[in-house]
Amino acid sequence: MDRELNPLTWKRRHLLTWAGLVILGGAVGFGYGWVVSPFSHVQHGDAQLMFIAWLHYPQAYWPYMAAGAITLGLAYYAADLLTGAR
Repeated sequence: MDRELNPLTWKRRHLLTWAGLVILGGAVGFGYGWVVSPFSHVQHGDAQLMFIAWLHYPQAYWPYMAAGAITLGLAYYAADLLTGAR
């Protein structure tokens, strides 16, 4: 059994890179969720107030954050497996 398939046996730098990319993916998903949200399409209103109002509806941005985090995490996992960069 190849112990390198298990992320819990990876070296510290790979775990930190993986965690950082998952957080980055979540942040990108959060930003994308704001861009596609109807709250962001204010004409002459206060965008900061609308952003705070948007934060009260996690169902509007949570799926985008999760999709971004999962996608980037799996992409790093796949790249690490395919290249064998351990």
